Amino acid sequence: MAISDSDNSFTEESQTPLLEGTVAGAVDYKGNPVLRANSGGWRSASFMIGVEMAERFSYFGIACNLITYLTEQLGQSTATAAENVNAWSGTAQLLPLLGASIADSFLGRYRTVVIATLIYILWQLKGNEELVGVQ
Repeated sequence: MAISDSDNSFTEESQTPLLEGTVAGAVDYKGNPVLRANSGGWRSASFMIGVEMAERFSYFGIACNLITYLTEQLGQSTATAAENVNAWSGTAQLLPLLGASIADSFLGRYRTVVIATLIYILWQLKGNEELVGVQ
């Protein structure tokens, strides 16, 4: 039994590829409509992957050395240092929930990542100045 064109409930417009057309309501930085074929993809994903890699390297670099730093450099007891490391780890694990709610409710995902990255970089620069004694 052959299926005729009249049996097909899909119109030709509903079968267009996903990369054709524009993104509804989205404009680029010049105010032009965003074309699906020219937006997103690996160009945008490379930024997100790079930020995530940097964050993971810094997190695990700190996590591996934090108890040693707290006990030897700051003179904390092992129990106090372990308590502080657990608090730091828990905070680091829960902050993405705050970031996700801010991104979903107010800023959008890319703007949130850029702002959080800038805050993180400025925080690191401030910490490095304190380490080398720059005022």
